[in-house]
Amino acid sequence: MSLIAGNLAVVQRLLDSQHLPWGVFAGAAAHLYGHRRPIQDVDLLVPRGQIAVVVKLLQNSGKAVQYDGQRILWRGIKIFDDLTVRRAGRFYPFIFDGPMQARLRRLPLLGAPVRLLAPEDVIVHKLLLARGPAEGKHDLTDAAVVARRQHLDLDYLWERVRLAQAEALIKEALEGLLASGDGEDGSEVAREPAAV
Repeated sequence: MSLIAGNLAVVQRLLDSQHLPWGVFAGAAAHLYGHRRPIQDVDLLVPRGQIAVVVKLLQNSGKAVQYDGQRILWRGIKIFDDLTVRRAGRFYPFIFDGPMQARLRRLPLLGAPVRLLAPEDVIVHKLLLARGPAEGKHDLTDAAVVARRQHLDLDYLWERVRLAQAEALIKEALEGLLASGDGEDGSEVAREPAAV
């Protein structure tokens, strides 16, 4: 864990020094939003087209990174610039756009002051992936815990679903999460979606 913490701090300082927008997503984000399972790695998202810039920044800092054209791997840190999901032959776009960047939050993770995607973005991405124990993943559980423990902006949540072109794919699952959970403050979350 301490190795990942040190590496995360290095990447955080490097990206912040270049004023490059970035955000933590996936399991580490779910951890910060209430699903306290162990952190195995930290996934970061940067704007589309910026991943080659991040590769150069890391290499110029003496870091030996692996880059396969889609993501950077460096000692427990994974960096992406496009999280578009393909399921059943369809693509569901999920990129680090303006609305997502506007809702970033700054929280401490493993001692580093990270930027974190909003809980609404984390939920939608997790529902798009929809992996469970059979794949050794926690997407559905993560989405359920985040929905239950965070106060959600439902208008933005449904806007993110629309931007991902995923209304038909995840609407039922999302409505189920919203109907079964309580808000962060203990109040019931809305059961009906805003107009999409």
